[in-house]
Amino acid sequence: MRFQLLESGKPLIQRSGDFLLVYEPGSSIIFQNLREIPKYPIIVGKYIYEGQIFDVAKFQDFTERAELGPVRIYDWDFLEEIGAERYEKFWEYYARLELYLRGKTQLVLEKPISERMNIENFGNLYTEAFKYLTYDPSDEIALEKIFKDFLIKIDAFLEKPLNFPLRETPHKPYISVIIPVRNREKFIGKAIESLLENDFEDWECIVVDNASDDNTPNIVEKFSRSDKRIKLVRVKNKSLSACLNEGIRRSRGWIVCQLDSDDFYSKDALRTVFEYHREYPVALAISYYDVVDEEGKPLNFPTVKHLEFSINNILRVEGAGALRSYKREALEKVGGFDEENFPDFGEDYDLVLKLTEIFQVGRIHKVLYYYRRHPQSTDAQRPLLYKKFIKNSARKSAFLRRRMINFSKRSALK
Repeated sequence: MRFQLLESGKPLIQRSGDFLLVYEPGSSIIFQNLREIPKYPIIVGKYIYEGQIFDVAKFQDFTERAELGPVRIYDWDFLEEIGAERYEKFWEYYARLELYLRGKTQLVLEKPISERMNIENFGNLYTEAFKYLTYDPSDEIALEKIFKDFLIKIDAFLEKPLNFPLRETPHKPYISVIIPVRNREKFIGKAIESLLENDFEDWECIVVDNASDDNTPNIVEKFSRSDKRIKLVRVKNKSLSACLNEGIRRSRGWIVCQLDSDDFYSKDALRTVFEYHREYPVALAISYYDVVDEEGKPLNFPTVKHLEFSINNILRVEGAGALRSYKREALEKVGGFDEENFPDFGEDYDLVLKLTEIFQVGRIHKVLYYYRRHPQSTDAQRPLLYKKFIKNSARKSAFLRRRMINFSKRSALK
């Protein structure tokens, strides 16, 4: 068997072998028995970094950011069959989606096949899943086109949402803020203070404490004694989704907002959210956010705007942004957060996918939220492959729902 080498991110070269071995700069091949490679469209393998062996994705990842290791092996016959060369530097993404259309995924070899020499350090928002936030506009358009064509092929592309009407009129309290928390004594005070600093007064805050064993409940109770709009709800050993749903059940607001216990709002967040929902009949409104460090000081990151958001492209990216504010009526329509399938991660992503399918979603083009980046954050503690698997599980569920929507629409026209 003959192998050709190609640096990752480059367009396809002229064929002169049986397999194409794609490598990332700074990586090396350590698999010695290349002649034992089976004939398969896409082959990947574990890799070594700083003496440790790291797994790669064995599941279908529908984004271009799949964790497949620094070396991938492609069967030239497969690449020629699908016309991968048409997609220039994004041919790998197209090839993987074409493989998924055949009901297959990449073949993962059991032994490590490569060694990675450099991995970006923690602290960079744009590593791993959120790398797409740094794409050039032309690259983003090209990737969206590849993904759109894939959605059309699997009948999961939606021209527009079902547009269910929202009938509920504004009522007081206008806004309910739900804060699930566990052991965040360092940050919970700032989260609540950011509400008190707002000039909009008709709100309530439901803090759902999940069996904290630090000073978190005492801090919340102190706020609650001085301001009756703040309520502490104590639960034990519940999932994140269950805590969010508990907060929704205990609240009464026309609009429901999420606030993570280590993040905080801008001083005009509540008024801006209320005025937007009052003017536009949307089920969900999403603002921009800025990233801050552990002490709440701005980091050197551009404002996160998620301008690539659309009813279909949301299935390719990792999220829609924050602050997320929901009409209560819409939350009740979709059943709130999915406690069974997304108990502790991906619950908000899954909910956004569901809402975009049946309601209008609005964008608030203003920073209303501050996301605190720190090593102890729940997101930072979760393994990368686990997070990718959960997000792609949400995507697969959305594909099924969208197929049903399209089938129903076509049936109604007969």
